Amino acid sequence: MRTHHNRKRPATAFYPLLPVALILLPCMVHGLEPPREIAITMGDYHYAPDFIEMDSGETIVLHVTNTDGITPHNFTLVDQPAGLDVDTDISAGNSARISLTPQRPGTYTWYCSKKLPLMKSHRDRGMQGTLVVRQAHTGI
Repeated sequence: MRTHHNRKRPATAFYPLLPVALILLPCMVHGLEPPREIAITMGDYHYAPDFIEMDSGETIVLHVTNTDGITPHNFTLVDQPAGLDVDTDISAGNSARISLTPQRPGTYTWYCSKKLPLMKSHRDRGMQGTLVVRQAHTGI
């Protein structure tokens, strides 16, 4: 009968792999981070909150809810060079999920572009918000 001996490798056998692990670990962890989620309500010609800060290259997911009973609104945020191209209609009482990943630092305005004939637009009535995108810190 043959017996198997459990042979333990010395811990020093893994030392050559340590530099590779230290380089790859932050990349693997960063890729697994879920995006930050922010709830926004819209209604009565305003957004709440109406100010968001984030880093360039970061992804955030907005859960935008129209709290008005009959008035439709939308969420418009367009700056194509920055990677922002959103124009989403949200009917009264409904919600939308909007993902943003701006690529350039800067200050951007989102707004409701709805307008009834002979009336001020929703944006002119104050329905807008500000997105501030900071330069991402690479940590390198």
